[in-house]
Amino acid sequence: MRKLKQNKLGMLASDKSGWLFLLWVVLLGGCQPTQQQQQPPREYNYSIAADIEGCEDCKAKLWLKEYTVSRKTDSIQSKDGHFSMQGKIIQPGLYTFSYFSKADKALYGFVDVYLPTDSIHIKATKKQIRTKFYGKSDVGSYLRNTVVFSTSPLQKEWEQYLVLRDSLWHQFFLDKALTGAKFLQAMGTGNKALIQQTADSARELKYRFSGYLASATELFVKQHPTSEVSLQAMLDNRDYRPAEERFRQYYRAMPAPLQASFYGHILDKALAKNETRNQNNQRFVGYHIRQLAGKTPAGKELNAEQLFKRNKLTLVEFWASWCGPCRLEMPKYYGLYKQYNSKGFGMLGISLDDDRKKWTQAIAEDSLRIPHLSELQGGNGDDIRRFTIKGMPANLLVDSTGSVVAVDVPYPKLYKQLQQSL
Repeated sequence: MRKLKQNKLGMLASDKSGWLFLLWVVLLGGCQPTQQQQQPPREYNYSIAADIEGCEDCKAKLWLKEYTVSRKTDSIQSKDGHFSMQGKIIQPGLYTFSYFSKADKALYGFVDVYLPTDSIHIKATKKQIRTKFYGKSDVGSYLRNTVVFSTSPLQKEWEQYLVLRDSLWHQFFLDKALTGAKFLQAMGTGNKALIQQTADSARELKYRFSGYLASATELFVKQHPTSEVSLQAMLDNRDYRPAEERFRQYYRAMPAPLQASFYGHILDKALAKNETRNQNNQRFVGYHIRQLAGKTPAGKELNAEQLFKRNKLTLVEFWASWCGPCRLEMPKYYGLYKQYNSKGFGMLGISLDDDRKKWTQAIAEDSLRIPHLSELQGGNGDDIRRFTIKGMPANLLVDSTGSVVAVDVPYPKLYKQLQQSL
């Protein structure tokens, strides 16, 4: 019996030691991630040499290109246009080297460089060294007058994208000149229908510039579907809403490590921001609009409830004179208004302009004969903040009671709905 008790005590002692050992292992294991987190981030050396012609008494800065924010990494002063910048970075990626002259305000520029790499030498001149896509002084990237000597393969890909973007930038001005010439030619014929058609084409093209640049992005991504530079190209045109859905598809088709990379996360968040906005704004379905804060171009208030009562459905379109996609979309919706107004479809424009002259001029140019309102406070108006309008085009579809029945209705969907309900 005594022996049995001794065995039990020995087992208990053994169990106690075992539990203490296990507890020690768990605690030690729990400490290790903390130790790893406390490890200093890896640092990369960089060295940039730059020769900027005529840039005397100049200052240069180096920024990490994060798109959503700007993070200055380094700066240097030069009195002879020669810069030698050295230091350390902790985030590999695309950096912007910007320079400006204190004496000559017209002398400034910026260059994008991939870091880290073995060496970078930037050479910028006052002259135009490339002429293929750079007929106008305001067309194209820094490639017009700058050469970057770099050992980074990503630098070469980035500049391939810039060349593609610059070519479509140039093409936009060629197309603009061509449509202008066709309009003048039509004016000479006296044919009113042809004059109207060419005038509409010329006016619409004016607002398609961002679409040209987004096309460059899509062409590059299709050619380089697994390149980090494709992330940069999509970030370069991340605010072009008509291409957002396609950008998301390109992103999802990329390898998982690329999606999870530094710029993969930034692109994902940029796309999700608008996607979340679209989802969040659906909460306004069922919201009752009793009044609107803006005033008409004549400076008068508008009775929103009466306007809604006159129609079975009313489209409240948020736009601005400076918003290219809006200026393209508004005439399309206005076409539906003219077609279905007699059947109970109304339309109201709410502008995010802050300049009355530009607002009223845009209304006249696009011949938008519908009620208009604006607080002339840009994005700071009460209605803009109430409906969280952070991207345009945007709209609300409202019924005769003033209740929102849909948010951000695309043209094809609205057209189909009007065909079915009116």
